[in-house]
Amino acid sequence: MSRRAVTTLLAALGVVLPSVSVRADGEVTIRGAYYREASTRVIQPVVAIDQNLPQGFDVHTTYLLDAITSASANAGTAKDSIFTELRNEVSLGVGKTWNKTRATLGYIYSAESDYWSHTLHASGSQSFWGDTATVALSLGLSFDQATARNIPRTPFCATAPSLNCPLDIYFAGVSYTQVITPTFIGQLDLESAYLDGFQGNLYRTVPNSPMGFENPPEKRLRNAIAARLAYFFPSTETGLQLHYRYYFDVYPGTAPTTMGPNLGAGYLQQPGYDPWQVQSHTIEGRIYQQLSPTLQARFTLRIYHQSQAAFWCDTLGNPSCYPPQGQFSITGTPESTDPKLGPVNTEYPEVKLIWDAEALRDVPFFRWFAGGTFEISYGYYYQSTSFGDAHVLQTGYTMPY
Repeated sequence: MSRRAVTTLLAALGVVLPSVSVRADGEVTIRGAYYREASTRVIQPVVAIDQNLPQGFDVHTTYLLDAITSASANAGTAKDSIFTELRNEVSLGVGKTWNKTRATLGYIYSAESDYWSHTLHASGSQSFWGDTATVALSLGLSFDQATARNIPRTPFCATAPSLNCPLDIYFAGVSYTQVITPTFIGQLDLESAYLDGFQGNLYRTVPNSPMGFENPPEKRLRNAIAARLAYFFPSTETGLQLHYRYYFDVYPGTAPTTMGPNLGAGYLQQPGYDPWQVQSHTIEGRIYQQLSPTLQARFTLRIYHQSQAAFWCDTLGNPSCYPPQGQFSITGTPESTDPKLGPVNTEYPEVKLIWDAEALRDVPFFRWFAGGTFEISYGYYYQSTSFGDAHVLQTGYTMPY
């Protein structure tokens, strides 16, 4: 198989070979996504620009807008009513390639009406063994802050008179990619993130809570191990991918125990008990099929299974499952009604079409788009949580320049 074909396989795994240049001087990508579930709609336009510069430098910038429309009482509104929230995100990244080595540095700013985030990230990769292997290291830190609005009392995370709730995140990840044969590639990823601060929803209420709002644990160590395999059949121009990810988290300084879930407010009376203990398994299969010289289809099925956090309590099914606070001498006990911290099962099938617009080269006006690539996808989320199932529609166009 040609070097370009191997590079294509690596690109499908999200891996960059620094010594291979496969882009033009720059490219512009415009994407749009629409997410719809029972009570929430999300429209997300994205514009991204990549520019190659002299001496191995390149620049990447992105603007993203989340327009979220929902009916919820847990969003700072006085009653269950329709509201719209906007989130703006801007990112800027600079990269440098030296033959087989690549380094990047980036900054991301995200802002909502009551949440702000500043993120710095850096990465480096090194290819060796004739460009058949790549090792990459990623580091990042994020400083977030939430500010409560329209709530009558101070949340657990804040000290009066301030209603600000900070969250600091420190991330590290390492990956190894190996070309096993000219048509077979494997990759292994390890990730870890330490979170310190408020990790809940400022407006989500909890029955029997003395302050009325949820209070998740303030520290969390999130870990993930992922493996990916990709195989290409040249005779049929078919690509297969299999992804698996195992996730687990702990409260730093404690060890998981064999104690059962749903201990609620009483867990702090058990020395050394870890309130998190969330575990999840994700398996995803993809099939890429070249339908014509300019049209490719991708079929995806992702299955996700998650256990609940040890301190989480199903207040929808049992409103009194958190005992009244007066029953315990310890205050500030972690509590949450977030469905995403309970047991979760999802299945997500998706189909995607990618079309090289070369056929438009001789069509008046549309010839301007002939050098680019269009894509469209539709997926459906089957979710076990109270959020209900969801539709996901995405479109995009990438044009080199």
